[in-house]
Amino acid sequence: MGVGSVNSSPFWPMQEGINEIIATVGLHAAPIGVICRDNRIMMAVFRTSHTASLIEESGLVVANIMHDPVFFVRAAFSDLSPEEFIEMNVAGRPVYRISSSLSWVVYRATIDQKTEQKLLISLEPIETKLAQSDLVPINRGRNSIIEAAVHGTRYILTRDPVLKQMIDHHVSLVKRCGGKRDLEALCLLEKFIA
Repeated sequence: MGVGSVNSSPFWPMQEGINEIIATVGLHAAPIGVICRDNRIMMAVFRTSHTASLIEESGLVVANIMHDPVFFVRAAFSDLSPEEFIEMNVAGRPVYRISSSLSWVVYRATIDQKTEQKLLISLEPIETKLAQSDLVPINRGRNSIIEAAVHGTRYILTRDPVLKQMIDHHVSLVKRCGGKRDLEALCLLEKFIA
């Protein structure tokens, strides 16, 4: 494994469960959950997404680890500018990471299963860069903006009232528990889903 140091966890630097990251494939970025369970690292991606076709074509994906809720919302609902990426050479191929990411992992992506709706993709880390950064404690407002954004990406496609209720629940938590940056992300999210 590249520039990161080795850790005994099979998921390192991710945690067991689903880790919300910004995935980059070429100059395309999208929030995706990296699933770490049963000694496997994987992701499930909707087949209709641009991300799925790019991962299938490339075979590589970069997991950008970051804590900025505004950036997460922007990546969920709009295209980033090329200036927000840094090109790297990994395994003799160009890959792109987000310049403001705290840390990143380049994964080899193997399609394990295709269903009508999703691709199930196994991930194998091939290069890692972990920044020395301050600990970030759990904040219910920050977590809720991420949840609201995930529901929002589906809501704009379906206008499902159940999704809207879930978004509204998380919006109330952001307003009660979030900080200034979380509230900025909330304003942006509300514009995208209006």
